[in-house]
Amino acid sequence: MNHLSELFTLSFDIYAFLFVVAVIAAIIDAIAGGGGLLTVPCLLFCGLPPMLALGTNRFQAVIGESTTSLSFLLHQQINPQKLGLGIAFTSLGAIIGTFAVDALDKALLEALIPALMILITIYSIFSGQLKKNQASEPKMSLSLFMCLGGLLLGFYNGFFGPGTGSLWMVAFIALLGYTAKGASMMTKPLNLTGNVISLVLFIYLGHVDYVLGIVMGIGQIIGSLAGSRLVMSHGHRLVRPVFITVTLAMTLKLIYEQFPMQDLAFL
Repeated sequence: MNHLSELFTLSFDIYAFLFVVAVIAAIIDAIAGGGGLLTVPCLLFCGLPPMLALGTNRFQAVIGESTTSLSFLLHQQINPQKLGLGIAFTSLGAIIGTFAVDALDKALLEALIPALMILITIYSIFSGQLKKNQASEPKMSLSLFMCLGGLLLGFYNGFFGPGTGSLWMVAFIALLGYTAKGASMMTKPLNLTGNVISLVLFIYLGHVDYVLGIVMGIGQIIGSLAGSRLVMSHGHRLVRPVFITVTLAMTLKLIYEQFPMQDLAFL
């Protein structure tokens, strides 16, 4: 096992390209999540080995999510007292999920998650709640939601990961009656918590390019500040269409990875 970070030489043009990618991804992520849909393929396209790409992506994403969360907190858009229990149980779930990676078979989850993302996409398109700018009555208590949601979604984030932000958003909207804008904001610190746990594992395994991660992290800070301001100023009018676009793109990506085109060919 290599506990030292892998060294990978990139040209200035590649650094500049990935910096711009990070800015754009951070704006998308601040609004509706799913920035990794852009950064991970670009990192792989630039020649990084898969594990190094995933670890570096997680590093720069944590910087972006930290910036977005801090921006919402400083502008008093989210109440940290409501998040304490969720952060604690999300951390616990993510730790359990991370240790379960080697013990459990991912095949079933890999097959089920595209179907779940399809349901989320359908819900986001047709649900009237995503169009509202006023919160509705919650279907469960905040404490119960944070305990169950933290454990389940934290475990999922540590074990598998794709679409965690989307799952959190839909859960806030469907179970707690949040608006799309409110759910987008509350999701960020909770999703950040699970990602930090995962990042620790990547750092331990040595799969992080710190130079590239910092370059992209600076881009993430710029994009996260811009994206968080867009959320606060435009609310559900912006969050809903971006969220639908991101979940649809993620669904298509997961379906393609699970069922490549050659598997669907009849000739």
